[in-house]
Amino acid sequence: MNHSSGRVDGSRRHALASFLKSKRARVGPERFSLPSLPRRRVGGLRREEVALLCGISVTWYTQLESGAPITVSPALLSRLAEVFALSPLERAYLFALAIDEMHDVVAFLPPLVADASRITAGTFQAEIAHVLRVHRSIKTQIYGALINDCVDVLKPHLDEAKCPIGYWLHEDLELARRRDPQYDRAAQIHAAFHREIDSIVRIADASGAAAAERIVLASGAYSQTSAELERAFASWPSELAS
Repeated sequence: MNHSSGRVDGSRRHALASFLKSKRARVGPERFSLPSLPRRRVGGLRREEVALLCGISVTWYTQLESGAPITVSPALLSRLAEVFALSPLERAYLFALAIDEMHDVVAFLPPLVADASRITAGTFQAEIAHVLRVHRSIKTQIYGALINDCVDVLKPHLDEAKCPIGYWLHEDLELARRRDPQYDRAAQIHAAFHREIDSIVRIADASGAAAAERIVLASGAYSQTSAELERAFASWPSELAS
């Protein structure tokens, strides 16, 4: 595990808590025919009401919204998405933040690549695992940027050589691995994915975040390139062994 994993995991849980609070505040009790009591101190749903609608205990939901390190099932996330009337992109963002198997996903990477983001590990397989986590982190950042209509946070990623994966490919990866036949393909797909990020930013700047959302959610070049990137990196160690 990368030495910064504790910081990253804490950032993910904090982002999940903030996201749930903001969405709960925007859903009124009238949507579910709940009584609007005189003593109601919040404009949105209470935690007790969210728990009731999702069929869970208020203690459990309070832990989730407080950033506690608890495991969340896809079924519960689907119920939360329905209660909060999340858009498809918001739903993807919720799942990316909450699923335990993606515990290294963060809501936003730093605007500039810090030393803690450099991909260094004891083995090549561990570095590949870190690469895949960083790729998912960047995708989650894209979700968050479009949801919050702040695509400027993506602009540091337009230069593929300056993202954590780019640093690893072009500077930190040992020379022997750069001679692998898989290296050129991985580098080409990584550069292509960053061109897709550039396209998303340009579309958002020209036509708004909603237009860019449609590109991210469609089964087009963005989704295909992302999937190709994951396959290329994930298969690299096994292809070396064959």
